[in-house]
Amino acid sequence: MESQSLEFKGLKRRPNQNYVYSSAAPAARPNRRTNKGLEVLPKEIKKFNISSKLLLTFFYILCTGLFIGAILMYISLQGELSTSVDKIASLQSEYETMKKNNDAEYARINNSVDFENIRKVAIEELGMHYASDGQIVVYTTEDSNDYVKVNQYVRQ
Repeated sequence: MESQSLEFKGLKRRPNQNYVYSSAAPAARPNRRTNKGLEVLPKEIKKFNISSKLLLTFFYILCTGLFIGAILMYISLQGELSTSVDKIASLQSEYETMKKNNDAEYARINNSVDFENIRKVAIEELGMHYASDGQIVVYTTEDSNDYVKVNQYVRQ
Protein backbone atom coordinates (compact mmCIF):
# COMPACT_ATOMS: atom_id res chain seq x y z
CA MET A 1 0.00 0.00 0.00
CA GLU A 2 2.81 2.41 0.86
CA SER A 3 4.69 1.61 -2.29
CA GLN A 4 1.66 2.40 -4.45
CA SER A 5 1.28 5.88 -3.02
CA LEU A 6 5.00 6.49 -3.26
CA GLU A 7 5.16 5.35 -6.86
CA PHE A 8 2.33 7.72 -7.65
CA LYS A 9 4.36 10.60 -6.29
CA GLY A 10 7.32 9.70 -8.48
CA LEU A 11 9.20 7.79 -5.82
CA LYS A 12 10.20 4.17 -6.22
CA ARG A 13 11.25 1.75 -3.56
CA ARG A 14 14.69 0.41 -4.13
CA PRO A 15 16.19 -2.45 -2.20
CA ASN A 16 18.28 -1.24 0.68
CA GLN A 17 21.83 -1.84 -0.50
CA ASN A 18 25.08 -0.36 0.58
CA TYR A 19 26.85 1.20 -2.33
CA VAL A 20 30.58 1.18 -2.28
CA TYR A 21 32.22 3.80 -4.39
CA SER A 22 35.83 3.53 -5.29
CA SER A 23 38.17 6.42 -4.76
CA ALA A 24 38.35 7.04 -8.50
CA ALA A 25 34.62 7.67 -8.98
CA PRO A 26 33.33 9.95 -6.24
CA ALA A 27 32.82 12.89 -8.63
CA ALA A 28 30.98 10.77 -11.18
CA ARG A 29 28.34 9.45 -8.84
CA PRO A 30 24.86 10.88 -9.38
CA ASN A 31 23.35 13.28 -6.91
CA ARG A 32 20.81 11.05 -5.20
CA ARG A 33 19.07 11.31 -1.89
CA THR A 34 18.12 8.19 -0.04
CA ASN A 35 15.78 8.06 2.85
CA LYS A 36 14.85 4.78 4.50
CA GLY A 37 15.17 2.79 1.33
CA LEU A 38 13.44 5.35 -0.88
CA GLU A 39 15.30 6.87 -3.75
CA VAL A 40 14.16 10.06 -5.41
CA LEU A 41 14.26 9.89 -9.16
CA PRO A 42 14.65 13.46 -10.41
CA LYS A 43 13.26 12.93 -13.94
CA GLU A 44 10.06 11.30 -12.73
CA ILE A 45 9.51 13.98 -10.11
CA LYS A 46 10.22 16.69 -12.63
CA LYS A 47 7.74 15.18 -15.08
CA PHE A 48 5.14 14.90 -12.36
CA ASN A 49 5.69 18.47 -11.21
CA ILE A 50 5.50 19.84 -14.75
CA SER A 51 2.30 17.99 -15.50
CA SER A 52 0.68 18.94 -12.19
CA LYS A 53 1.76 22.55 -12.59
CA LEU A 54 0.45 22.55 -16.14
CA LEU A 55 -2.82 21.00 -15.02
CA LEU A 56 -3.13 23.48 -12.19
CA THR A 57 -2.34 26.35 -14.55
CA PHE A 58 -5.05 25.21 -16.97
CA PHE A 59 -7.46 24.90 -14.07
CA TYR A 60 -6.67 28.45 -12.91
CA ILE A 61 -7.04 29.77 -16.46
CA LEU A 62 -10.38 27.98 -16.80
CA CYS A 63 -11.63 29.33 -13.47
CA THR A 64 -10.46 32.84 -14.34
CA GLY A 65 -12.13 32.63 -17.75
CA LEU A 66 -15.39 31.44 -16.22
CA PHE A 67 -15.25 34.20 -13.62
CA ILE A 68 -14.62 36.88 -16.24
CA GLY A 69 -17.39 35.41 -18.41
CA ALA A 70 -19.81 35.50 -15.48
CA ILE A 71 -18.90 39.12 -14.76
CA LEU A 72 -19.40 40.10 -18.41
CA MET A 73 -22.74 38.27 -18.51
CA TYR A 74 -23.81 40.04 -15.32
CA ILE A 75 -22.86 43.43 -16.76
CA SER A 76 -24.73 42.60 -19.97
CA LEU A 77 -27.85 41.60 -18.03
CA GLN A 78 -27.65 44.79 -15.97
CA GLY A 79 -27.52 46.81 -19.20
CA GLU A 80 -30.52 44.95 -20.61
CA LEU A 81 -32.42 45.48 -17.36
CA SER A 82 -31.66 49.19 -17.42
CA THR A 83 -32.80 49.40 -21.04
CA SER A 84 -36.00 47.51 -20.21
CA VAL A 85 -36.77 49.80 -17.27
CA ASP A 86 -36.29 52.87 -19.46
CA LYS A 87 -38.53 51.37 -22.15
CA ILE A 88 -41.24 50.55 -19.60
CA ALA A 89 -41.09 54.08 -18.23
CA SER A 90 -41.46 55.59 -21.71
CA LEU A 91 -44.36 53.24 -22.52
CA GLN A 92 -46.10 54.17 -19.26
CA SER A 93 -45.66 57.83 -20.06
CA GLU A 94 -47.05 57.27 -23.54
CA TYR A 95 -49.99 55.33 -22.05
CA GLU A 96 -50.81 58.14 -19.63
CA THR A 97 -50.69 60.69 -22.44
CA MET A 98 -52.96 58.60 -24.64
CA LYS A 99 -55.38 58.02 -21.76
CA LYS A 100 -55.60 61.77 -21.04
CA ASN A 101 -56.18 62.50 -24.74
CA ASN A 102 -58.84 59.77 -24.91
CA ASP A 103 -60.66 61.08 -21.83
CA ALA A 104 -60.54 64.63 -23.18
CA GLU A 105 -61.95 63.49 -26.56
CA TYR A 106 -64.69 61.48 -24.81
CA ALA A 107 -65.67 64.50 -22.72
CA ARG A 108 -65.64 66.72 -25.82
CA ILE A 109 -67.95 64.31 -27.66
CA ASN A 110 -70.34 64.02 -24.71
CA ASN A 111 -70.43 67.80 -24.33
CA SER A 112 -71.07 68.31 -28.03
CA VAL A 113 -74.28 66.25 -27.93
CA ASP A 114 -77.35 68.48 -27.50
CA PHE A 115 -80.00 66.29 -25.91
CA GLU A 116 -82.63 69.02 -26.13
CA ASN A 117 -82.15 69.22 -29.90
CA ILE A 118 -82.46 65.41 -30.18
CA ARG A 119 -85.73 65.45 -28.17
CA LYS A 120 -87.11 68.30 -30.26
CA VAL A 121 -86.33 66.55 -33.58
CA ALA A 122 -87.75 63.23 -32.32
CA ILE A 123 -91.03 64.76 -31.19
CA GLU A 124 -91.61 67.33 -33.95
CA GLU A 125 -90.11 65.75 -37.07
CA LEU A 126 -90.39 62.02 -36.33
CA GLY A 127 -93.68 62.11 -34.43
CA MET A 128 -92.40 60.32 -31.37
CA HIS A 129 -93.88 60.83 -27.90
CA TYR A 130 -93.15 59.78 -24.31
CA ALA A 131 -94.40 56.38 -23.14
CA SER A 132 -97.44 56.29 -20.86
CA ASP A 133 -97.54 54.33 -17.62
CA GLY A 134 -99.37 51.39 -19.18
CA GLN A 135 -96.74 50.93 -21.87
CA ILE A 136 -93.82 50.42 -19.49
CA VAL A 137 -93.29 46.79 -18.50
CA VAL A 138 -90.83 45.93 -15.74
CA TYR A 139 -89.38 42.43 -15.56
CA THR A 140 -87.92 41.02 -12.39
CA THR A 141 -85.98 37.82 -11.97
CA GLU A 142 -85.93 35.52 -9.03
CA ASP A 143 -82.69 34.03 -10.26
CA SER A 144 -79.38 35.79 -9.84
CA ASN A 145 -78.88 36.05 -13.61
CA ASP A 146 -77.99 39.38 -15.11
CA TYR A 147 -80.55 39.22 -17.87
CA VAL A 148 -84.17 38.22 -18.54
CA LYS A 149 -84.97 35.87 -21.38
CA VAL A 150 -88.40 36.40 -22.93
CA ASN A 151 -89.69 33.37 -24.82
CA GLN A 152 -93.08 34.78 -25.92
CA TYR A 153 -94.33 38.10 -27.16
CA VAL A 154 -95.67 40.16 -24.26
CA ARG A 155 -98.92 42.15 -24.90
CA GLN A 156 -100.63 44.68 -22.78
